[in-house]
Amino acid sequence: MIGNAGEKLDFGRVVALIANETLSEPAKSRTAELAPFSIVSDAILQMERIAALRQLFERNSQFPIEPFEDIRTDLKRCRIKGSFLPVEVLVRIIAILRQSKNLRQYHQQNKELLRPLSGLMIKINPLDQQYRQIQRVINDEGLVKDTASPDLARIRKQIHQTVLHLQREIDRVMLQARKEGWLHEDNATIRDGRFVLPLRSESKRKVKGIIHGQSATGATSYIEPLSVVEINNSLKELEIEETAEIQRILQALTDELRPFFDDLELNVEILVELDFLSACARFSRRFKCTVPKISSDDRRIILKNARHPVLSLVKKVIPLNVSIDSQTHCVIITGPNAGGKTVAMKTIGLLGIMAASGLPIPADDDSRLPCFDQFLIDIGDQQSLEDDLSTFTSHVANLKQFVMSATDKSLVLIDELGTGTDPLEGAALGQAVLEELTVRKTFCVVTTHHSGLKAFADKFDGVMNAAMEFDTDRLIPTYRLQLGLPGSSYALEIAKRMGLDDSVIQRARDLMGTDQVKLENLLLEVETLKSQIESENRSVQQNKKT
Repeated sequence: MIGNAGEKLDFGRVVALIANETLSEPAKSRTAELAPFSIVSDAILQMERIAALRQLFERNSQFPIEPFEDIRTDLKRCRIKGSFLPVEVLVRIIAILRQSKNLRQYHQQNKELLRPLSGLMIKINPLDQQYRQIQRVINDEGLVKDTASPDLARIRKQIHQTVLHLQREIDRVMLQARKEGWLHEDNATIRDGRFVLPLRSESKRKVKGIIHGQSATGATSYIEPLSVVEINNSLKELEIEETAEIQRILQALTDELRPFFDDLELNVEILVELDFLSACARFSRRFKCTVPKISSDDRRIILKNARHPVLSLVKKVIPLNVSIDSQTHCVIITGPNAGGKTVAMKTIGLLGIMAASGLPIPADDDSRLPCFDQFLIDIGDQQSLEDDLSTFTSHVANLKQFVMSATDKSLVLIDELGTGTDPLEGAALGQAVLEELTVRKTFCVVTTHHSGLKAFADKFDGVMNAAMEFDTDRLIPTYRLQLGLPGSSYALEIAKRMGLDDSVIQRARDLMGTDQVKLENLLLEVETLKSQIESENRSVQQNKKT
């Protein structure tokens, strides 16, 4: 269950990106149904299938999946005896069966590489005999062949002869009308399905026949000469007879195909799935995705150079690296505003949904994620004027829902825990909720600025502090997540850098209290020391290379 996670974590955007890669409308609809699997092995199998297709694409191998139209509604309608498949539907069936045959042959030639897809590919039935039956009736232009039946051949021959006879008679009358100057146009035309002469309206009584109307301007009258009326009648009768014979042929052909409708429907379902999987493979290749290890029992989270795919479309993304053991059930991320806390949390959540939905994730090999049974999200301002909910009330309503429904296999993400009310009460409420969820072994990732929650993480088993790294020299975030230590908000340092009066900043320090100032200074010193050590390590590594 993902609830509002699709919207809050941009999973809907991921689905839309995959849908754009599909070739058929039914595959787009299939993509819109993407959701976490209830059985982990199903998610793993889908990821393996996507990975196999991606390998094909990277070898520039042409997987024979092409655009096709869904015929399942037509098949359902024509299950009733006496109904028949129209010519245009038969043309679609030909295309589907041709593609089915190509896919079976391709599978035979690439069995080892397509091993994860074998369960799908071996179910494809090209229906060779039925394919030939349809082709005996329908030509390449999508028309019923003259040879579809002896009667149709005879009727069409008679139609051809009648049209020639009609044309000769029309030419004869046209020649006379042209000599007399009665014509308004040079060629005969068709009105109401019958050949007529375009005469000047003032000359319409010069030729005996039936008037079939006149032009919009009234300058031209359309006359069917009496000499061609009977020929036109014969032609119309032959056309009615042709239509009836075509319907009889299509009914007979549909009767022959009806026992194989289930096979045709299965072929379409497999084509839809292959189109969907191919789209996922193209998405995977575009965003450099890999297949993570997922499990319903192993609760470790290891993400190597993970990226938020939607964010990477609009800006350069600093990869996220996370390694959380199975004994840690809650990570509290602190750090300055706009430092990347929410992006880090959303990346973990989005990749968790992608993996549970059977999608490779934009991270390096050997990444690992648990299979979560539900995703409970509280991100963003959700105040509602209609429901008379403030930001805090909405926040509390979400917390209530989380406490009621979260299990040891759920993922809870809370942005800015404890905000929107008195800081002391907000932090206390936040800690109480996290204690309850942690005891339940629900995995939580929260962001906050509350110092009380930083201290809670150090004291409570199963809870870990984390911080967004900050460049203390330039006072800018690096957007790298550091596990194990809390982060400072750097509010006073940033205010000082921005030029706020020193006396105001000192007064702020006095108001914070000695202990809090010492803590913030300690965090600042730790961050500075850590940055220096990392810089020295990089210099050492660079010297080794040179």
